[in-house]
Amino acid sequence: MPRKMFGQRSLLRGFPEFAAWGMLRVCPVCKRPRIENVLDKLATGKNNGECMHCKANANVLEKFVKFFFARQGVSPENVRKMAADPLYRRTIIAVLKGIKQFGINKPQPTGIPAVVVWNFTGKCNLDCKHCYGDTGQNTRDLTTTQSFQVVDKLADAGIVAIGFSGGEPLMRKDLLAIAKHAARKGIYCTLASNGTLITKEMSSHITEAGIRRVEIGLDGSTAKTHDAFRGVKGAFDKAVRGIRNCTRNKDFDEVIVNTTLTQKTFRELPRIMELAEKLGATRFYLSRILPAGRGKNIQHKDVSPRQMRDALEMLARKLQKSVKDGGMQCYARGMTYYARTCYELTGGDIIPVGEILSGYERRHTENFGTDVAKMVNKLSGRFGGCSAGINYCGLSSDGFVLPCACATDVKLGSLLVQDLKDIWINHRVFKTLRDKRKLKGRCRKCAQKDICGGCRLNAFGLTGNWMASDPTCPYLFLA
Repeated sequence: MPRKMFGQRSLLRGFPEFAAWGMLRVCPVCKRPRIENVLDKLATGKNNGECMHCKANANVLEKFVKFFFARQGVSPENVRKMAADPLYRRTIIAVLKGIKQFGINKPQPTGIPAVVVWNFTGKCNLDCKHCYGDTGQNTRDLTTTQSFQVVDKLADAGIVAIGFSGGEPLMRKDLLAIAKHAARKGIYCTLASNGTLITKEMSSHITEAGIRRVEIGLDGSTAKTHDAFRGVKGAFDKAVRGIRNCTRNKDFDEVIVNTTLTQKTFRELPRIMELAEKLGATRFYLSRILPAGRGKNIQHKDVSPRQMRDALEMLARKLQKSVKDGGMQCYARGMTYYARTCYELTGGDIIPVGEILSGYERRHTENFGTDVAKMVNKLSGRFGGCSAGINYCGLSSDGFVLPCACATDVKLGSLLVQDLKDIWINHRVFKTLRDKRKLKGRCRKCAQKDICGGCRLNAFGLTGNWMASDPTCPYLFLA
């Protein structure tokens, strides 16, 4: 073996992969992955009392985990809290699986999608102009039995969270039963809804089923704007009622208002955000018209590059203020450039990862202070940018894995007949999305590609190439 293989640098270069392999290895005695025992030890301070084999291996691996989190600015007490929290445990394991499978990379893929957004049904009671699913009443959904099977597959694969989307998920009567099953399996469940069906009683049923976070669309500050975009008169009043019913239910971790950025909503954006905060929303998402489904037909309603940049700066200023003074936090979706906006506005203090995570979210700050935010900032260059194929994928209403929930025509494999891990690791589309060396044009050359890199669905929808430069990036057109 060459002498250079014994050099310290060479050994350190491969150590994270070696450690990940060791922690994911199943103990031959207690039949648990070693990382489970390490996390138990971190959470309780005690080794697995029934397994001497695990005791012999846990100490070295425990020191490695502590060292890693210390480097990210996480205190020992917060490492203990993370090790005890099911959501963070599953996230840690998903990242370790990614390091074992793909090595240390930029971006760093998880070994299985951490988040799956499931277009649970194509049925909907509205007629929205921007619907990426082009939904209607005559759609093919999985049966209840098949849905339970899919949840079992997702849980066995080790995903962290399911986002139930649509269509309108509440149009399916079995939604709450499926969500409850997923929650019992340890999966964090969220719901994206138009809000029109969320009565006070339904709000209680949703949280009782284990759904911890709800997101409701609000595409205008008045009924005139919202109803015109959503295609049904009275939708605004029902959505506002739905938001109120959720914000008054203290069992939700978060209540989110989501607005689609158009020329009309751009003009109303300050008033929409003010209304959302008045209604008690803890978070605000600004989405954009995507070239998918019906969105292909209304690209002319999209904003100009200057308007998009102004909107993102408005969000970033509000996020910066909320971090300091509290209040509703603002994020962008489908616009990875938001990370660049925040980075430049705050001098690098706040860098959203995956567009919607800064570490300052209420759940994080209440449990960990600013430690998660410190970690997000340090790792932003490795986990930032478009999440499709990196740590997130979509799932169609009929059970097909999608590169993004909005890419409803790009079906990569059915979970009824294939394993999620096999599709995730081996499908050529996911392989392409994970390789930023394949980025083209201005996105490839951009100095901020590690925290942005452009929306890959937008690039695909407008150019036919997943790795093309994102044609609508506002920084391409403005000095």
